[in-house]
Amino acid sequence: MATLVFSTIGTALGGPAGSAIGALIGQSIDQQLLAPPRRGPRVGDLAVQTSSYGTQVPRIYGAMRVAGSVIWSTDLVETAAIGGAKGQPDVAYTYSVSLAVAVSSRPVSSIGRIWADGKLLRGAAGDFKVDTKFRFHNGDEDQDVDPLIAASEGITTTPAYRGMAVCVFEDLALAEFGNRLPFLTFEVVADPEPPALGDVLNDASAGRIYSNSQRSLPGFAAYGRSIRDAVEPIVSTFDVDLWDDGEVLRSPPPFEAPVRIEELGKGAEDRAVAQFKREQVPARSLPSSLRLTHYDPARDYQTGEARSSIGAPGMDEQREITAALSVKEAKGLANTMLARAWAERDHLTLRLPTARMTLGPGAIVTLPLAPPRWRVESVTLEALVTVLELRPAFRSVGALPADGGQIAVNSDNLTGPLTIALFDVPDPFEASDEPSLLLAVSGTGDWKARVMELRVGAAERVVSTPRRKSILGRSLGSLPTGTPHLLDLINGVDVQLIDEEQVLLNCDDDALAAGSNAAILGRELIQFGQAEALGGGRYRLSRLLRGRGGTEWAGATHEAGEPFCLLQSGAVERVGLSRANLGAMVEARIGEASASAKLLGEALRPPSPVGLSVEKSAGEDVLIRWTRRSRTGFGWADGVDTPLGEASEQYRIILSSPTQRLELSSTEPRLAVERMTMALLGTGPFTAEVQQVGDYAVSRAVQITFS
Repeated sequence: MATLVFSTIGTALGGPAGSAIGALIGQSIDQQLLAPPRRGPRVGDLAVQTSSYGTQVPRIYGAMRVAGSVIWSTDLVETAAIGGAKGQPDVAYTYSVSLAVAVSSRPVSSIGRIWADGKLLRGAAGDFKVDTKFRFHNGDEDQDVDPLIAASEGITTTPAYRGMAVCVFEDLALAEFGNRLPFLTFEVVADPEPPALGDVLNDASAGRIYSNSQRSLPGFAAYGRSIRDAVEPIVSTFDVDLWDDGEVLRSPPPFEAPVRIEELGKGAEDRAVAQFKREQVPARSLPSSLRLTHYDPARDYQTGEARSSIGAPGMDEQREITAALSVKEAKGLANTMLARAWAERDHLTLRLPTARMTLGPGAIVTLPLAPPRWRVESVTLEALVTVLELRPAFRSVGALPADGGQIAVNSDNLTGPLTIALFDVPDPFEASDEPSLLLAVSGTGDWKARVMELRVGAAERVVSTPRRKSILGRSLGSLPTGTPHLLDLINGVDVQLIDEEQVLLNCDDDALAAGSNAAILGRELIQFGQAEALGGGRYRLSRLLRGRGGTEWAGATHEAGEPFCLLQSGAVERVGLSRANLGAMVEARIGEASASAKLLGEALRPPSPVGLSVEKSAGEDVLIRWTRRSRTGFGWADGVDTPLGEASEQYRIILSSPTQRLELSSTEPRLAVERMTMALLGTGPFTAEVQQVGDYAVSRAVQITFS
């Protein structure tokens, strides 16, 4: 067992929570230290998140996963996120909270991953999987107050929590957690490199223990009702030798003292006595198996258990240590602890000359016995005879092969910067009596829907992002003008997707006719039948249908670098706005990502008429004909006519010549112009422009020239 001597300073040690260690009598306190009535820290305690006043905050060394203590929080903040269509918005309420969590009662280096309800909230690269603002105060003595807490509680009444590492979440979105505060655990990195075991003991005892052990400790949480509770797991698990020099507990001298055979059996007044007295603890009082519970860094710091056993009758012993250990190291420690318990069943009493009083507890003595190396547990002087109590000096077993088992792996795909796009185009999914924009959001890594800010002019509101990640990208070249009436087999365009893991697929002509592979390119709605993968998220789009939804006017406006968006249900969100907002700038923002567009009301604009023609009679009367289209449906389902889509059918016709201009109207898709009216225009050539007048906007003009 470990030799830990507290005889002179036992009452002087203050625990990490301010408790006294209590007096421990005698030079060797193995039995008192390891006696079962006193409960030290347990594996599992670090996973319990608390907010009670006076709760102990552990001192973290190396890297550990802890829940910490909530030291400040706001009430839940309710936000109404607006979505929906056709002037009937759906309102969904989301909630957020701001809070501060203390994770270590000593300064630490950094915060690694963070889990919420066991799922990754913050990845290894520092990316958050839900919306929040995060600040970390490492606990330095010059630490400032947190601005959010100070703004809420007052600058003069807000502590800086110096000497304590604190994590602050501002507006932590709770939608992913059922709109409640999740259970948070933190990967706290106190030291860039695993600290030496001796350094941990020295710091945890406020300098009253000094150990020179250089064995590295990947992670440890020191806490408990006393310093003894905090350091006892290290001392007993790693068999740390310490002795009392009258001021501090320190490692024993590094030398070994050989004892000659003629020194044995020294009695008072030089009387001969037995050379030594050797006793052995009964086997039935020793453990036949030992289980060591620890935290396993390879399994996201979940608890692991290493077991060692021997083929002998005895007890089953359970040990726990609030340390991060690999399964191989834990297996080696379990074997060492069990083997040491059996090796140290021997107890040896020596009676030596007075000169041997220089030997102190923890010293190693070599004897002409088996085993040859023994460790001194106590030294007393009886009638000028030095009496040593010894046990065999046991050497530790190294790491051993072991398997920690499997866990459900948390996905930690790095979420890169978001890209937002706003499109003022005809709504490809459904018509509306209100102006609207199409909202698309994409990025690399995992995707989760969230709320975002929408500013319309001077007004602000909150809307939801699409529930699925949008397939967004940019064109790598300029798409030439093409006909909107036939399948464009000549032109094509290359696009680069933002998320290279997303894919574009081919589709046949029947699928094209059914509306598949619809996309926005710039301001034109297109469909593509062929998507050739070029690698690295690049695709070459061909077999195009152009000018869908009445956007053929935009076919001549393309340029390199314009936005591309595949139109998929659930991956593009319609944002309904008011007609009073027409002409206003609209800005969407999530964190540092933003996009803006001017609301022109393309969703309210009827598509331009098609099939414009001019006929002249023998008497020089002019008949102008066209075919109406509708913003409520581009199909020709009944084979007779398209739906009107407006309250009434109205058209504006402008006839012009090089010198004159005449504006006429019609309530049907034709206009007869008499010879005398044409004479008002003078001589040709003449131009006829036709626009459909909708309920809320006028279509773009279609024109024809005649003489």
